[in-house]
Amino acid sequence: MIPDVQSQTVRVNICHKNVQYFKERISNYSPERDGPNRADLPGDTILLAECVSRVLRVVPGVKEVWRDNIVYPQVDITDFPPLDPSLCPSMKEDIEIAPADSMPLIALASFPRSGNTWSRSLIQIASGYSTGSVHWETERNLPCVREWFKAGVKDFMLRKGVCVKSHFYGPEHVPIFEGGAILLLRNPYYSLASEFLRFHSRQLNDTEDVIVSMMKNEDERWTRNYLPTYDKWKNTALSWITRCKRLMIVFYEDLERNTVYELTRMVAFLGQPIQPMRIQCAVHSYASMKGRMNHTSQMNFDPYTPALHELLDGYIDEVNRTLIRKQAMPLPTYKKYYQET
Repeated sequence: MIPDVQSQTVRVNICHKNVQYFKERISNYSPERDGPNRADLPGDTILLAECVSRVLRVVPGVKEVWRDNIVYPQVDITDFPPLDPSLCPSMKEDIEIAPADSMPLIALASFPRSGNTWSRSLIQIASGYSTGSVHWETERNLPCVREWFKAGVKDFMLRKGVCVKSHFYGPEHVPIFEGGAILLLRNPYYSLASEFLRFHSRQLNDTEDVIVSMMKNEDERWTRNYLPTYDKWKNTALSWITRCKRLMIVFYEDLERNTVYELTRMVAFLGQPIQPMRIQCAVHSYASMKGRMNHTSQMNFDPYTPALHELLDGYIDEVNRTLIRKQAMPLPTYKKYYQET
């Protein structure tokens, strides 16, 4: 899938360090018209076409629509063949760790509980390559990570993952990913409640009944101590939207509704070949993960007080206005968690 690059590490690094230069050159580059169009850089001379392949990973036949820094890959899944489930087990087993320095640094960024693990699992089967993680030092001893996200136990700067999980959003962190980022955005009414349940159950060993009781009884651990996490949802979204030079946004709700289409868009953005059967096998293999973070069944009440609603609605509006200013697709209309029918 990836050509042998062991003897080309220096040349690949030159591509990565000069990604903006090549992006500007590529906009007017035609291999048929311009031939091996060389780009002179300090310390080396390198083929422009090589950097197209190694850094931007342009997928033949896939057009991109740009709205400021936000990218919308245009894909067509109407001619995908029917799924053959018998092919899926082998595709789940043949995931490779890419050679060092062979992948562009592209983040798979999100606030926790927004579908990152599910998306990584889908991308791995769809592309055939393992995914990395900026949290590799804390996650590398987890059995589930060692078994499934094999590139996620190694330093992500080795560029061995087709994309890199990140829950970080600081101003120094975002620019590291010169290849851009996929930002997963989920309704914060659901992701915040889900993260509260996850943290208290896994980190503090509280039972589900105790956690739900905290939320129902407006315990300060939910209504006051948890407020910085609300800020984190907003800041994660705004930082990647405003600081990332090449950003694709995936709404979790769209990924649930039309997984094959959204996964195809992600594969195209990552510059990987679109392989319809691998994509469909990815969706088939991880159908059980779809909706696994929906805790509506645990709630027959609205855990958000009027003050929390006002705060969160303001954050949603701020993110939405930022997208609209860029003429990008706005957020979906978010349900405010539990609603009686």
